[in-house]
Amino acid sequence: MRRQEPYSMNEAGRDHATQAGHARQNSASKRLEDENEQLRLSLGSVREEAEAFAEERAELERKLDVRTRALRQAEAQLAMHRSKPQDFRGRLGTPGARLLDVMASRRDRDAPDEEGRIALEEMRVLAEELEAGNAALSLANQELEQRVSSRTSELAAAREALHRSEERLRLALTFAGAGEWDLRLGENRATWSKEWCALHGLDAASAEPCRETWTGRVHPEDLLAVEAALERSLKGGQPDFAVEYRLRDARGGERWLAGRGRLLHDAHGHPMQLSGLSFDITARKAAERVLARRNLLLEEEVEAAMAARQAAQTQRFQTMKMEALGQLTGGVAHDFNNVLAVLISGMTLLLRADSEEQRNSLLQSMMQAARRGATLTQRLLTFARRQPLQSDPLELQIWMQEMHGLAAPVLRAGMRLKTEAEGDVGPVLVDRGELEQAMLNVLVNARDAMPNGGTVTLSARKVHVQAASDPDGLDGDFVELGVEDEGHGIPPEMLPRIFEPFFTTKPVGKGTGLGLPQVYGFARQSGGTVRVASEVGKGTRIALLLPCAKGAGQCVTVPQGEAPAPMAQDAPMLVLVVEDDDQVAAMTVELLRTLGHTVQRVSSTDEALHALEQTQFDFLLADVMLGGGPDGIELAVAVSRLWPNLPLLLASGYGGMPERIAAAKLPLLRKPFGEDELRQAIRAVCARAGRALSPCPGPAARPTGRSGPSADGAARLPSQGPS
Repeated sequence: MRRQEPYSMNEAGRDHATQAGHARQNSASKRLEDENEQLRLSLGSVREEAEAFAEERAELERKLDVRTRALRQAEAQLAMHRSKPQDFRGRLGTPGARLLDVMASRRDRDAPDEEGRIALEEMRVLAEELEAGNAALSLANQELEQRVSSRTSELAAAREALHRSEERLRLALTFAGAGEWDLRLGENRATWSKEWCALHGLDAASAEPCRETWTGRVHPEDLLAVEAALERSLKGGQPDFAVEYRLRDARGGERWLAGRGRLLHDAHGHPMQLSGLSFDITARKAAERVLARRNLLLEEEVEAAMAARQAAQTQRFQTMKMEALGQLTGGVAHDFNNVLAVLISGMTLLLRADSEEQRNSLLQSMMQAARRGATLTQRLLTFARRQPLQSDPLELQIWMQEMHGLAAPVLRAGMRLKTEAEGDVGPVLVDRGELEQAMLNVLVNARDAMPNGGTVTLSARKVHVQAASDPDGLDGDFVELGVEDEGHGIPPEMLPRIFEPFFTTKPVGKGTGLGLPQVYGFARQSGGTVRVASEVGKGTRIALLLPCAKGAGQCVTVPQGEAPAPMAQDAPMLVLVVEDDDQVAAMTVELLRTLGHTVQRVSSTDEALHALEQTQFDFLLADVMLGGGPDGIELAVAVSRLWPNLPLLLASGYGGMPERIAAAKLPLLRKPFGEDELRQAIRAVCARAGRALSPCPGPAARPTGRSGPSADGAARLPSQGPS
């Protein structure tokens, strides 16, 4: 198999030259066709004027005939008078007198010489009329001869120009390999040149000049296209005709021809005939096929190169991601090891502590370490957008002043933080902890962008956003919280990627690529977005659009704050705990008993429904993630439908399924939680349910069953599978 030569610029030039030559030939053929049409029209005009002059000459001859008949009548009148015509010879020294002599000589000599009277005045008038008619006829003949001569010269020149134009047209058609053809409208008659017949493999002498002879030579696959193009022009009145078709030659091969034509009209504007050219485009079609194959090969090469580049980029991205994950894992492991070190050391020392004061101090340290671990877990879940935010109104201007102390450890020497606000921006609805984390991430980037120090400006202003013009579809009133630095800026080609996880512009080992993604995730979860503007060499401005707190709805998530103010002991309740982890269940049951409640624990949804059918509980506390069956969300939905007056609370340490929890409007307590958080959550759920924590009968006084929610007395979950 012969190796395919690479596509060269010389071949491209020849292809281009071939196409340009065809274009010039088509243009020359078009120009000669237009000149030929103009000469034809000029010849028709000359012929019309010649016909008009012929009619005018015939009219003059008719008038001369009338004059001749009048003269013969006068001759007859002269014969009736006594005087003879010769008597007036001396008086009529004019062509009229000579005419009388001629007439007299033609009279019969033997006619009786009758005397007659003729008035001299009448003879003079008659002679003058004859002379005037003769002069007018002579002038008319001279003018007619001059005009006919002039028009004859013009006609000869037009014929010569037409001949030259036809010669040029034939020369152009010969060089272009084109053939001329005409199709008369309303007639199955055609005319074509010998070149056209040669192109179509026809004998010009024997081929019948009709439309069927032409279409009979067309390839069957192209016949419909040719017929449709002819119908559009011959019957539809489309002025331009253009079609490309194939012919089969005697050797079984194929040739490509192109037909181009125009619909011509008569003097009254009515379509008369379709005239045009046909020329061979086989070479052009072959060049197009070669070019298409080479383009296909080039596209395949480009796709292969792009695929290789994409694979390299993917590999590089994967390497960077693994490096960032390694850094993230190392940092998380470091923080959790610190927490575990405090807990293990504290418990070891707690076993050896002698005094109550020493034991309390160790317990406080261990509690703080555990809470630090819980905070770290929540931030990791928020970064993954699996942790619901605790959004509360925050006075932004007061918070901005407090940021000076929070930012001090982050900024290096030679840097200062400046805060400014345009008017009273009011409160925003955000999770304060996540907002502070987002601000610290932005400040770290600003610090790294200003190695020589400078000013970082923290600003706030109110803005109104319309969904029609906002790229993120936001609508309403927002507060724009901006951080502007004086650093080196971000290159424009990198701006679209700065929110991609693990993408960083910092050197390897200096950044994880997780800071700005956390900022963006926080802003979007809060109902806002992030805008970035940067100019290389001048700095970067990152602005968070945060929703105003005015008129905003509160989150369903149960808030986790400091311990509530001391109050009276809550009334005891019978609580059903649904938890599949034995250790977590034991601690939860013990916390509830510490709060004064009676507790029954089950480990699955089916067991919970069975217990609810048998016993009247005052409160339900269920874990979200339950193994081996429906989860806690499905259980809560079923309980809300079957026992709508029973207060319930979900608990989870997993950040998934926030949309399902929010859609069901279910209260959620995040793990880990302590006694104070559990007490506060139970109170909030009972308050929303409109139920006071009043004393209730003990277990012995409770009914042992409930009226069954279904016909067979068994509670059933809604017909839905696990999510």
